[in-house]
Amino acid sequence: MPKKTVKKTATVKKATVKKTASKKPETKKIVVEEVNEFVPEKHECACGNDCKCGCHGGSRFGRFLKKLIFFLIIFALGFGAAKLCDNGSDFRGPHAKFRNGCLVVSSVKCPQLQALLPVMDMNQDGCISRAEYRAVRNEFRAQVRAGMNMNR
Repeated sequence: MPKKTVKKTATVKKATVKKTASKKPETKKIVVEEVNEFVPEKHECACGNDCKCGCHGGSRFGRFLKKLIFFLIIFALGFGAAKLCDNGSDFRGPHAKFRNGCLVVSSVKCPQLQALLPVMDMNQDGCISRAEYRAVRNEFRAQVRAGMNMNR
């Protein structure tokens, strides 16, 4: 509670008896009174703490929506930039391509799988099908994993 100082002047009564003594100057008493007023904090718009006019960024839900929309725009721009910088590659990494049901030999990047290409053609028809490629690749992965487990 703020305290407000109030100055009160004391009244001096005139005496009927004359005295030769000098007069004392009038004394002023300072009395501190408590003021029971609630004074809200004022903003530029003079609307107070509980501003409902929206001059300070709107309601809490409105501010949340603004932040959410801003976040979604930034996310969409980042996603679009990632798609543009992709250059058409697949995020899963390199993989083999098939044309007319046969493996395109130049699409195999792994040197160990390239060494296994002659073995992959199990039926010796000159075309490595998806099933033949998957069988050899899964067997190769199993061997690699077994080798990793032995090193531990």
